[in-house]
Order: sequence, then structure tokens, then C-alpha cells
Amino acid sequence: MMKNGLVGLDVLNISVHLTAAILAGSHPDVPFDGECLLTMPYGRWGEGKRDVAIGSLDLLAEPVQADMIGHAAAITAGGRSPEDVRDLVSRVGHGKFDLVIMNPPFTRPTGQEGEKKGVGNPAFAAFGVPKDVQKQMTAKLRSVRGGPPFAKGNAGFAAEFVDLGLRKLNAQGTLALVLPLSAVSGVEWEPVRVALAQEFHRLTVVTITAPKAEQQAFSADTAMAECLIVAQQIADGSSPSERRGLFVCLNERPTTSMMGALIAESIVDVEFDSVAKLEQSTSGSTPLYVGTEYVGRMITSALPSGGAWPVVGIADTRLAQCAHSLSLGQLQPVGEPSAPTLPIPIALFRDIARRRAPYHADIYWSGADGKPRGPFDLIMPPESLEPDYPMLWSHNTKAERKLEVASDSEGTVKYWPEDQDLINEKAAQVWSTATRLHYNRDLVFNAQAIIVAMTDRKAIGGRAWPSVILDDPSAEYALALWCNSTLGLLIRWWASNKSQAGRGMTSITSIPNIPTLDTRALTEEQHSAAREAFEAMRELRFLPFDQIDEDPARAELDRRLLVDVLGLPASLCEPDGPIDLLRRKLAREPQIHGGKKSRVVFTDDGGEKSQRRYDRD
Repeated sequence: MMKNGLVGLDVLNISVHLTAAILAGSHPDVPFDGECLLTMPYGRWGEGKRDVAIGSLDLLAEPVQADMIGHAAAITAGGRSPEDVRDLVSRVGHGKFDLVIMNPPFTRPTGQEGEKKGVGNPAFAAFGVPKDVQKQMTAKLRSVRGGPPFAKGNAGFAAEFVDLGLRKLNAQGTLALVLPLSAVSGVEWEPVRVALAQEFHRLTVVTITAPKAEQQAFSADTAMAECLIVAQQIADGSSPSERRGLFVCLNERPTTSMMGALIAESIVDVEFDSVAKLEQSTSGSTPLYVGTEYVGRMITSALPSGGAWPVVGIADTRLAQCAHSLSLGQLQPVGEPSAPTLPIPIALFRDIARRRAPYHADIYWSGADGKPRGPFDLIMPPESLEPDYPMLWSHNTKAERKLEVASDSEGTVKYWPEDQDLINEKAAQVWSTATRLHYNRDLVFNAQAIIVAMTDRKAIGGRAWPSVILDDPSAEYALALWCNSTLGLLIRWWASNKSQAGRGMTSITSIPNIPTLDTRALTEEQHSAAREAFEAMRELRFLPFDQIDEDPARAELDRRLLVDVLGLPASLCEPDGPIDLLRRKLAREPQIHGGKKSRVVFTDDGGEKSQRRYDRD
């Protein structure tokens, strides 16, 4: 098996040598000289160093370059015979492998911040590769890929390696991956998720329930939240619409290799049909045990044709089931399994706000040559008491405790004599998107208190607060109440990229796909009640979302929205009722509190102070 069945590739010689030692040590009585392991060329290589190589990604091409494999063999442990090289070339072709296991690099080609600033393409900057060679390597990747990237730029190299694994796997094979947690929810990873859902019949995703990113990592050398994905081809005749995923949320990272192996064995033994389903909103989850030790929980879900796989790193899977049901327009009161589901009109943001807000760079940015991309200059704080073009641009957490916030900046139309008419036209287009309603893109659950902010007059939404342009502006009050309610938080948490505990990031392109209250279904009387409730609560201060269980303002908002506006039973909002329980569950979810050890306390003079928290768990 080690000589003829395995192939191991890496650009680091030390990794190849360590692997050889581990394999040889696993069966010390079997002679093994590491013939299946290769150090792949990277950067300049070959005679006269005229060619460039991109490591294992060169194998995206078909057929395999025999001279490259020969070079790899020559620099690995003293070389190989010509027969060995021919054998390796035949073994690493497309569709040759029963099992592909990868822990690929997570490097992104786009980042130009921190230590990456000025290094050219960070994805090809390893080993001191010069910038001109980096450009050649980038061109080489496009060439061997033979088409568009498997995922968008921010997904990085890991997505390219998923593509490589799919190309090398045979029709009955299994793909096992260590990927950043963003792979299951990030917009840039959408093509990867679609490919996995379409090409495999059984898919298992394993994540860790923990408040900090470094505690959600499986790898020993990363502080980034990760997931394990094992995708298996099973010839069971199931159609893509019937394919489901098994989502495993572990309590913690396995403390030893032995515990990891025992957990893996327990997962492998699971029968999908015996596991609780996401769609069964009262069933909770199926516990995962190693012996008598409870190590996590499991739930299955249909693999969607598009969008995120949100059941990751969740401590309380009842929240997941409730969020899933609510996103489909059904509220299942938690803690009341026999209670009937209550219909709530739900739509996607794109259905009620068909016009999207401009990207922030299209509002104010200019190129290095000074040519305007956006028509406005950004002035923060505003210079005018009553600016022509007010803006809500960035976050000021303490100033964002109420439903209504003040504009924090203003725009002035740029002077561009080369084509001032064009600048004025663009300014008019941007100003036409100004609204009172603005959506929080960079939501920090354990610090911020509102998901949607209303300004006192129309304002241009900026980087942190893009505008929500409703077809019917009179619906702004109802939507503001909904988004800032407990149910609004539940939906936002469910739809967010969960790669950073305590945060619910989303992109401007993702907001249209978030479920929300379908304000079109409300009557004039309901909209009037929503406005009345908003005006009554305008001056109330809200605690951060991780303190949602102790916030009287949030409880009042929930009651006014659900009972006074939507006409749902008042019993929902009673003390210790379903909404109260839901608030307590959310406050204790690690992805919400992020391990925060303090709490905000409001003072009588209108300020706030931080107080140490002792009762989180």
C-alpha cells in the first residue's frame, strides 16, 4: 500500500520527510523508502531555471507533465529511476484516486494588508519568490486551470485545491478536506458548495462549538476557525434533490489523536436516517457519544442548490431548527412542542427592496491616478449643521444603542473639470439611493445593539451601513422593528458568515438573500401600528445582542412587534414564554457571545459602563 497505493505531494521537503518517517514508523517491519512521496517544484525550476512551477496545483492540468514529476523525483530523497517516474506519472492523473485527503493552504491572492502589503501576490510569495516570478506563476495557474477560478478571489488557494481534488478523484471516491469555516457560508465559496452538493451522495461536515476562532481550529498551526468536510460517492441511485448532509458540532477540539479517531469512528457508524433533521422543528438534535462521554451533537439537512450551509459550530441546534422554520415563514414556539406553528409573512430582502444600495467605493473612492470612481468626497464628521448630502458611514457602538441614529458624515460633490457633468450625474444617482433605513453589514453580536438603523432624515448609506431601499418607504418602521427584534436577530445570525465568533458579517451582495419580514403582506393598520410602536420606543436604549436575555427594551420591542403589529398571541411574549426562552438561548450561544467576559450597564446620566460578567455559563 505505501509503495504502490499512496501518493503524497508537498512543496516543503521537511513535510515530505516527516511523512516518510511517520509512514515508515507505522509499520517498522515493512521496508519503505518513501517512493510514493514527492517534493513538488515551486517557483523557478528545470534546466537553467527557465520554467515556473506552482507546486501541486500544476497537477490541475491533464495530462501530467512527465518532466515535472521527474524533477520532483530527482529532488526528493536522492532521485528515482525512470521506471518509478513513469509509474508516478500514470498514478497522479485525473480520476485515478479512491481517496483524496487535503489540508490545503488558506492563502488568498487578494490581501494587501499587514505583513502582506507590498509582497505582490501573497498566494505565490512563499520562499522569497520575486514579484516577476509571482506574476508568471499566476499566469501558469490560469493556464493549467483551463477555465475560470473554481471560486471567487477571496476564497483563496484552498478552493483551487478542492478543484484539484475533484479532478483527481474517481467516480466512487471520497474527498476529505480541512477548510476554513468560511467555506460553508462565504459567498466566495458558493461554487465549491454547489459542486460538493451535486457530485456527492453523502457529505459530512464537522465543526467545533467554541467562542473563539482559535478554539474552532482542527489544525495545530492556525488560529482560524476550520471545518472538516468528508464527501463520499455512494452508488445508491439517489437524485441530487434527495442528498443530505450530516452536520456534526463537537463540544471541543479532540484533545488527543486517539480521541479524534474514536470520534471519527462514531461518526462513520451513524445511519443518516436515524439522526434528527433540521426540518423537524421540535426534535432537537442527536447526541454523539464516545463510550459514555457526550462529545457533540448531530443533525442532518438537505443540501441546498445554493446559499450557505449554516448548521456549523452551533451549541443549541433547536436555534437552528427554529431559524430554518422561521426563514420559511413558520414560527414554532420553543419550549412548547405541541403548540401549532404560527404563520409569519417572510420574504427575501431582494423581494421587498429590489434596488440595491451602491458599493461604498462607488460613492467616494478615487483611483491612484486621481480619477474619481465615486462622485463624492467623504467628510467625517460633517462640517455642516445641515449637510446637503448626509451619510451614515461607519460604526460608533455607543452612539448606536437606539433605533434612530444620527448621520456621522457628509458628502460633497467632487470637482472634476475633465467631466464635471459626469460627476454630477453620478452624484444624482447615488443620492437617489438615500433612505432613512440602513443595514448593519459588520454586526458584532457581543458589542452592538441594532441590525437596522433609522436616520432622522434621508442619508446615503456607507461602508458599514448600506441603505435599504424599500419599494414602499412607509414600510420602513415595520422592517426596523422586525430586524431589531429577537426573531430578526435569529434570522441574521442564521444567515451570517459564522467564521468569526461574536460577529455576523455579511456582504452587500448577500443582504438581498437574507429572509426578513414581508412588509408587503401587512395592512395599512399594521403599518400604522408599527410606526406608533417605533415612535414610542425611539428614545429607548438597547443592550448588545449577547445581553438580549436581560434587555427590557428588547422584550418590549418583541411584544409590540409580535402582538400589537403582527397580531400573534400575547402568550408568546409572557415571562418564561417562548420568546423569552429564545432570547436566553441566543444569549448563551457561543457564536453570539464570543466568550465575552463583560457586560454593558446603562447609567442614569445616559452613559454606559462595562461590568465584569461572572454568570455566562
